[in-house]
Order: sequence, then C-alpha cells, then structure tokens
Amino acid sequence: MLLSRSIFLQLIFPFILASGILTFILSMETVYRLIYLIVERGVSVFSVGLLLLYRLPQFLSVTLPLAIVIASVVLMVRLSTDNEIYAMNAIGISYWQIGRPFFLFGIVTTLLALSITLWLQPAGYAAFEEEKMRVLKTQTTKTIQPLVLNYDFPDKVLHVQDKGENEDLSGVFITDRELTADSMVTLADRGRINVREGERDLVLSLEDGRIHLQGSAKNYRTIAFEKFHYIFRPLQIVPEKKDGHIWGVSTSALWRNSSQSSQIELFLRLTTPWACVAFAVAMVPLGLVNPRRGRSGAFLRGLILVVFYYLLWMGAKEMTQNLNYQPHVLWLPPLLIWFFGLYSLYKNNLNRSNIIDLLNSSAKIKPRTKQQVSAC
Repeated sequence: MLLSRSIFLQLIFPFILASGILTFILSMETVYRLIYLIVERGVSVFSVGLLLLYRLPQFLSVTLPLAIVIASVVLMVRLSTDNEIYAMNAIGISYWQIGRPFFLFGIVTTLLALSITLWLQPAGYAAFEEEKMRVLKTQTTKTIQPLVLNYDFPDKVLHVQDKGENEDLSGVFITDRELTADSMVTLADRGRINVREGERDLVLSLEDGRIHLQGSAKNYRTIAFEKFHYIFRPLQIVPEKKDGHIWGVSTSALWRNSSQSSQIELFLRLTTPWACVAFAVAMVPLGLVNPRRGRSGAFLRGLILVVFYYLLWMGAKEMTQNLNYQPHVLWLPPLLIWFFGLYSLYKNNLNRSNIIDLLNSSAKIKPRTKQQVSAC
C-alpha cells in the first residue's frame, strides 16, 4: 500500500510539468495569432486571454496522453537506474504490483481527459467561436472610419460618410478592388456590421440603396433595394478545420444525432481519453532500463509507442470517415496498446519468476566438502 502510494505521488509532478510544457508548445501558433491581434489590431488583452482560455481544453485533450508517457518513462528510468526496481523484485514485489499505481494514475488521468473531451472541450470551443466573432465584429467596426477607404473586406473597398455612436454607418459606398466588366458599385443610405447567427462569418447589412452594374453603355443597369447583405469571412484567428463546427456541439446533442459525422465525433470524444491508461500500463515494462546502458532506450521506446498509437488512431479515423466503417473501430487503438502493455507486464513478470526460481534452486544445492570429494 505504501509502495503504491509512493509511486502514485511521484508521477504527479512530472505529469503536471510535461502537460504544461506540451500545452505551451501546442498553443504557440494560436498565441502568435492572438499577439498579432493585440499589436496590430488593438484587441484588448482581456479578450485575447479569454480566447486562449477557451482553447485550453482542446490543447489538453491532446497533451494529457503524451504527458503520461513522459511521466511514466521518467519515473521508471529513475527507479531502474537507482536499482529500486531490482530491490523490489528481490523482496518479492512483482511487476504487477509495481504497475498497479501506474494503472490507477492512468485511470484518474483518463477520467480527467473524459471530462475535458465530453464537456469542457465542446463548451470551450463554442465559447471561443462566440467570443471570436464578437472580437472580430468589434475590430472590423473600429477599422471603419468616416471618409477613409477601408480594405478589410475581401476583394472590396468600403467608404462611409459618417459613423454614429452606436456603430451605425451612413453614406455607404462599396466597390470591387479591381474593376472589370462584371464589377458592381453599391451605394446605401445606412449600414451596420452584424454577426450571422449559427455561422462563422460577418454580415454588412445595408438599407435603402442602389447597385450599379458595370458593362457597356447599353448594358448598364441599376437595381434599387431596401435591404441588402454582404456576407464575408473576417480575419481568421486560428486555422479553420474542415469539420471544426462540430467541435462546439454538445455531447448530449451528438448522442441524439444519428448522422455518421456526429457518431464519429462522439466516439472520438469517448475513446481518445483511454489512451492515458493504455500508455500508463504499457510504459511500465517499456520504461525499464539497464543502469549500465543509459536511459535513452526507454525514451526511444516511448516515442515509438506514441507514433504507433497515432498511426493506428489516424487509420481508424480514416476507416470511419472515408471507408464507412462503424465508429466502434475507434476503440481499437487504445485497446491494442492496453493489451500490449498487459502482455509485456506478463512477460517481464514471468522472466522475474524464472530468475527467482533459478536462484532458489541454486541455493538448495549444497557444495561438496573435501571428505566427499576424496571419497569419490
């Protein structure tokens, strides 16, 4: 009991440290883009901090399994190089007993990862999208100044006569950046920037205006309108993903939805965290090193295991998305790693038992005395 508690507690610090470092590395691209918003676009530090906080669960869902690999390797290497593993074996402690606290730590980490993937990650992503659109709407509106040409709209040039205190625009003029035979010029009395609900874009809503269609003198036309909307994609804070919108859907909504994409996302949230306990069990035998041969072998085996797991994971995901396999296939990567860890533990424990039996049998053989040798 004391041994299990000691090993469990020794896993905590390297796990937290590895999680922090890996999360920081993974978030570097997002941090760079957010710093750009502060420096170049004048977005408040508070808003940027909120955006980064909302993205944190998504980073942690990736880094927690990797962190447990690093923590397990570090501890197993230390126990091996300090000969503590062999001292435990000498007093009858099996590898099953040594692996028990690693398994328990993996279970705790898996439960933490499940709470992230099932609840915190979708809630954080939805909040991130909402805050992102609010920031971009505010930032886009701020860049629109009266009597100044604005180039923030894709392929368009915007000019306004005046902007009210409530961000309402008046005397709006819009034209294409490059004038061609198909270009059009839009004039409107009033306008306003809005967020399109349920979408990841902004809308320039215009009222009481005319659209002037370019062309030859004979084909020149004007179209009057009461309301007209320009839909455009603003500056992207983070790279867009093909199915990124589904990340913000709640797990309960995915459970009720029977579509293939929803079921794949649901099983990804359910299965991915179990890599934590699988890695924790597998790294007990893989983390063993010979004190005379150095420590690099354990880290190399850990790296190979992680690469092998993610190749399995990508293969299973490809099978469900493009080959129409059932989402249950996503259980295979963590289960295979887990069974591999159990088998490796069994083999190491069997080898230990054979060595102990050999030593015990050797101890039972009494050395011959000189009298016995003479008699022979």
